[in-house]
Amino acid sequence: MVAFPGRYIGSLQRQTAMRKILAQSVAPLLSSGMFICAVVGGVMGQLVMGISVHHDGSYLGLAIALVFVLSAGASVTLFLNHRHVEQRPRTEPAPIQRWLLTLGTAMIASIWYGHFF
Repeated sequence: MVAFPGRYIGSLQRQTAMRKILAQSVAPLLSSGMFICAVVGGVMGQLVMGISVHHDGSYLGLAIALVFVLSAGASVTLFLNHRHVEQRPRTEPAPIQRWLLTLGTAMIASIWYGHFF
């Protein structure tokens, strides 16, 4: 390291730059919006299971559950989008796809693990 001090300093700068990039890429994944979507998705999954049990797995229960999932998912997305616009500049796009993916994943996981309990 003594013979090539420039390479050592350059590697420290690269490591620092990589840490900053990693912190910037992980921070949006741990936002409060993602947490809200995960919690609401889990609750929605349990409500869909309740609707299914209440209607004995009929087509009516399926239709009611589908309307519930679409309306609840839309309302959560609209709420988070409104909150995003209020807190951030208008030029920054809202991560709607990540919110919907988190909501759906949490709902499916809640339904899946609900079968085991």
